[in-house]
Amino acid sequence: PNSIFYTPPSATMAGMRVGIVGMGRLGSAVAGNLLRGGARVTVYDLAGPSVCTGIRDAGATWARSAREVAEQSPDAVITALPRPEHVTAAMEADNGILEGLQAGSTWIEHSTTDFENTLRIKEKVEERGAHAMEAPLTGGMTVLKQGKMVTLVGADAEVLERNRPLLAMSCQRIVPCGPFGHATIVKLLSNMLCAVNDVAMGEAMVLAKKSGVDMKLMFDAIRVSSGNSFCWETEVPLVLRGSYEPDFAAELMVKDMDLGIALGKKHGAPMAFMGHAMQVYEQAMAKYGKEQGSTIPVRLIADNARVELADEKSKKQFSEWYYSSVVDKGSFQILHHNMDNPYGEPHEG
Repeated sequence: PNSIFYTPPSATMAGMRVGIVGMGRLGSAVAGNLLRGGARVTVYDLAGPSVCTGIRDAGATWARSAREVAEQSPDAVITALPRPEHVTAAMEADNGILEGLQAGSTWIEHSTTDFENTLRIKEKVEERGAHAMEAPLTGGMTVLKQGKMVTLVGADAEVLERNRPLLAMSCQRIVPCGPFGHATIVKLLSNMLCAVNDVAMGEAMVLAKKSGVDMKLMFDAIRVSSGNSFCWETEVPLVLRGSYEPDFAAELMVKDMDLGIALGKKHGAPMAFMGHAMQVYEQAMAKYGKEQGSTIPVRLIADNARVELADEKSKKQFSEWYYSSVVDKGSFQILHHNMDNPYGEPHEG
């Protein structure tokens, strides 16, 4: 099927044995969702067991290697890693996943990496009698922790159906994207659009501030105007309370832009705006550090203009703000909480 499915959490998760390699923000959040759904979860990260103390306390089992994760996970093994080379090492190195992957299990790739490398690893997975599914996640860490993420899936239909209950523990929508590899391309395009949004958002906010426009009024007005976006709705409130940390690192955004630009070169697609956005991100990382959040282009633009975007008024207005999300009639919608919302209800006329 090629439709977008709503998949509620299922009792069939109970007793499933699932492994996760990579216990950063993404892997830890997915592990928490699976544990709440009743799965038996085994985890591993090169950084050692201290990186996931909370998940182990919640019931996850720590493995001594990626191979041991696969050996203890007959239903599925998930990779949630930052870069293509990390996925390659986790799968193919000594004591890697491929050495322990069981026939009939499914490798689920939650990372956003080089789709050509992922295709190569898929062949090795299938040589062992296992299945492969790419399932990059989109929607932000906040909604992932709520189990309301969207996943873009590239896999055979029967592999998707088999693993649907597992995906549903983290994702309120499962979006089939066709052949294996295409889901990663769609995810790269989504992040590329976010990067351009962040740069444009910085210029718009600085201009509004210098023009004397009330920043909360501007935020609300754009939300119901044609210039709205996911980044606008979820990152502007952070900026207006003095933060540039949307739970996604600038370094990872640049990684995705780099992969996208390389794909554009391969196919002869113009990447002019993406090239400019990449330069802004690189300047921001050089100034503030690559570990900073992906909203730092806004900070760079504001600092260069000698403008403070957050003031005491806006910090108070957004001090308790947070968001959740729903997918309604095929579109992703942001729900704002703990802020004055003048356009929260539809009006006639």
